[in-house]
Amino acid sequence: MKKGNADTFLSVETCRPLARCRGDLYNLLSSAYIHIPAKKTLEFGWEPAVELLRFPQEGGEEALQHIDKGLKLIKSYGSRNGLRDEKILTNLSKDWTRLFRGVERDGILPPYESLYRTGKLQEKPAREIHRLFSEMGIRVPDEWHQPQDYIGVELDFMRLLCSREFEACEKQEKKSIVEVVKTEKSFIEHHLGAWVSTFCEKMGKQAREDYYRGTAQLTIGLIEYDQSYTKKLLPNFK
Repeated sequence: MKKGNADTFLSVETCRPLARCRGDLYNLLSSAYIHIPAKKTLEFGWEPAVELLRFPQEGGEEALQHIDKGLKLIKSYGSRNGLRDEKILTNLSKDWTRLFRGVERDGILPPYESLYRTGKLQEKPAREIHRLFSEMGIRVPDEWHQPQDYIGVELDFMRLLCSREFEACEKQEKKSIVEVVKTEKSFIEHHLGAWVSTFCEKMGKQAREDYYRGTAQLTIGLIEYDQSYTKKLLPNFK
């Protein structure tokens, strides 16, 4: 796929590959937050991030800079360290626990939306997401052992929405595209965009491994990218 000019993707035909690569990147990021690092994790292909760099948006340069920086950090980490090295897996597992479980007294708060927005667990943001998931028939897998406002769960919800957007684009169903992109836009505005950047900035500073510094940058970049994307896409389908 050739690199396009800014905002050339705003049509039924061109939103399809973008929905796919966005969904794939949400899936990779969600997995990074939900699962303790394993050999399989380190073998992730980050091609969706590379692909997203080929879809520039006017005014979205900063988002792509975050994505590019995150990609370079992760790729560099992989090239410097043997990805099958047990010591590397141990170091990553320790960092994962420090960053996402809140086990250190002076460490960052674990990434739950309610905690970052209200200072308490299972508050209004969690209840809002629970209601949304219930209305849409979405159930968080028991094996994840996470509430619905955990960062990995919220990112996985965006993966699901992107897959539905992709299907609607495949069928060229403009009404369905509008409905799913409206849900994406609302979820970013009222949830992901309201707290994740704050967490990821702290995560990037406290991470000991470049793998997670890169993950933080990719997360910030993707959410910023989609904030712009969803706002620009909707008017093209009215």
